Amino acid sequence: MSRPKEPRVRIEPGCIVCRACEQICPEVFEVTEETSLVRPDADFSEPERVQEAAAACPVEVIRVAAPGSR
Repeated sequence: MSRPKEPRVRIEPGCIVCRACEQICPEVFEVTEETSLVRPDADFSEPERVQEAAAACPVEVIRVAAPGSR
């Protein structure tokens, strides 16, 4: 059985380091002193939380694409 495809998540320039994404979905997002990052070992088992984190970003720099989209 194949694994479900994971969403593509990226952080565009402009993060203000508010930590909202990390608070909502620490399994995927890590905030540094300068920006937010998608963890290399990110756990995408709860895609609704990834979407919630993106929606909570006050500067709208988190982009989430559905699995298999371009």
